[in-house]
Amino acid sequence: MDTTKPNQGLLFDDRFLDKYAGPIISDPAVAIVELVANAWDAYATRVDIVWPKRTENIPFSITDNGKGMTPAQFERRWKTLDYNRLLEEGNKSSPPAEMSSSPPRSPYGRNGKGRHAAFKFSDPYRVRTWRDGEETIYEVRRGTTQPFDVRVVSSRTGVEGHGTEIRATTSDGVVMDADTAREIIGTRFLADPNFVVSLDGTLVTFDDIPTHSIQKVDVDVPGHGIVRIVMIDSQKADRTTRQHGIAWRVNTRLVGVPGWIGFDHERILDGRSTEAKRFQFIVSADLLENAVQPDWTGFISSDPAWQATRDAVHAQIKKYLSAFSADRRREAKETVKENLVKTVRQLPPVGRERWNQFVDEVIDSCPSISTDEVGKVAGILANLELSTSKYGLVEKLHELQPGDLDALYQLLDDWTLRLAKDALDEIQTRLKLIEDLDNKLRDETMDEVGDLQPLFERSLWVFGPEFESLEFTSNRGMTEVIRKIFGSDKSGSRQRPDFVMLPDGSVGLYSRDAHDLGHDVDGVSRLVVAEIKKPGVAIGSEQKDQAWRYVKELRNKGLLTEAATITCYVLGSRIDKDESAHRTEWDGRVTIIPMSYNTFIRRAEKRMLGLREKLKEAPFFRDIDETFLEPPQEQQGDMLVS
Repeated sequence: MDTTKPNQGLLFDDRFLDKYAGPIISDPAVAIVELVANAWDAYATRVDIVWPKRTENIPFSITDNGKGMTPAQFERRWKTLDYNRLLEEGNKSSPPAEMSSSPPRSPYGRNGKGRHAAFKFSDPYRVRTWRDGEETIYEVRRGTTQPFDVRVVSSRTGVEGHGTEIRATTSDGVVMDADTAREIIGTRFLADPNFVVSLDGTLVTFDDIPTHSIQKVDVDVPGHGIVRIVMIDSQKADRTTRQHGIAWRVNTRLVGVPGWIGFDHERILDGRSTEAKRFQFIVSADLLENAVQPDWTGFISSDPAWQATRDAVHAQIKKYLSAFSADRRREAKETVKENLVKTVRQLPPVGRERWNQFVDEVIDSCPSISTDEVGKVAGILANLELSTSKYGLVEKLHELQPGDLDALYQLLDDWTLRLAKDALDEIQTRLKLIEDLDNKLRDETMDEVGDLQPLFERSLWVFGPEFESLEFTSNRGMTEVIRKIFGSDKSGSRQRPDFVMLPDGSVGLYSRDAHDLGHDVDGVSRLVVAEIKKPGVAIGSEQKDQAWRYVKELRNKGLLTEAATITCYVLGSRIDKDESAHRTEWDGRVTIIPMSYNTFIRRAEKRMLGLREKLKEAPFFRDIDETFLEPPQEQQGDMLVS
């Protein structure tokens, strides 16, 4: 076949579905769990399974009384690879209309792969689904040019109820027998008494769970009574924590949703751990009948019986998990210490003893933490022992709240420390500039207005992105020309004479070089004139004229050519009503812009995305020392024409 034709669609290799679904269609244990989980997601209350028997010509089937699917829903859900259940149907599964008073369920499935589990039992297989009075039967088989093909076998109307049946078309058996299937289902789907599964006509119960996978213990709650905990070990960690965790029952009715986070938001076990995806604890606590909330979503937090029972049950569960993981903890300690032996050997005896004690205590106190995670932390602490700052970093981490630790993790996931520090240093520098300028520009008693010019030299970015260039520097040569215009030899600053003092303010000139075709400096390409008036001085036509006179003088001295672009900012406390507009001169090469200090500060804050207000409690705002006001050391050379 010619695959170079322009209308050729995508082709799939025969192995695609096996690689895509993985154990879902290769492991019968995973397959049956996925199919039962699909029934749970459809809000079924009963699931009936017929296990295949080749010798008796009995094919596999699984039937549930869930919500079923309309033809449109089936087409969408079955034919979409990586069907996003959460996006399409939400993060909860609502009950059928006749069970509207029941609480929504947390769905098991998320990525739409579970439906492919039927291929483990038959190729092709058939799906019969009915709801809203309409029943449709589909046949699904592996495809030749695509992962699978779907065709409609039949349809009819006038059908009562709702549900879905998946049936094999052959009686091919599987390696796993029916008793093993009952064990697997029993270790995962017995938490909710309103969800029952039968296999070959017999309900799956606790009795189907092998003795090595189940333990029952009675816990005495002093002053209240006895509760029973059934502890189930599925022996193999599932891919999610669904159908695992702690399930509370009162009078054979489920309270809330099973999980590892208690009704008081206490996390009993990290959901990412192997144990969280393996164990299930079913607590029968009829003594809490009067402590259940009216909607059965949880318990009344202030009820003494609930508080006492919760503490006793959680203590028993943690004791069980700790005993189970004792061997794993011992192996974890040995692994961590072996992997870091070279680094630890460099530590002094006291540091080595402290490090070993840390590893032992962390693994014993946090049994859910993985060996890799302990190894990483232990490696960090070993390096800290060798560092000069020792455990100062740990102290700072200890002071962080959980949310701050999550934020730090995300920061380090996206940035290197050096890049983050460079970015934060620049933000800090600019925010401190804004703060200092805002304070000084509002002080009408300030005499040394000239001290603002070094700050303005660092604040050119406020005027616009075109002034972000680091090539802009103070131009002493031009400043000397302006100084001679006023016939003054008065120094503008104790630090550097790069601006001119005026009776009512000061002037600074900041330029960027122009270059000729040989890349040599050839005059000025861009000039910024910043005239800063004393607080309280208004900007009028006279102040604009004064800025234009500076430019004309510089042009007359040969410091500016027609290739130069000049922007004059005249800043003051306020602007006369009739002088707020920009003014242009020299055929548009010169723009004179009046700007109030309030506008300047607001523009600076806007360019910094409003971070000044958001970060107003930042430590660097508490003290702005004088060293920050030091001007940069590099200066542009003298440009006076001799």
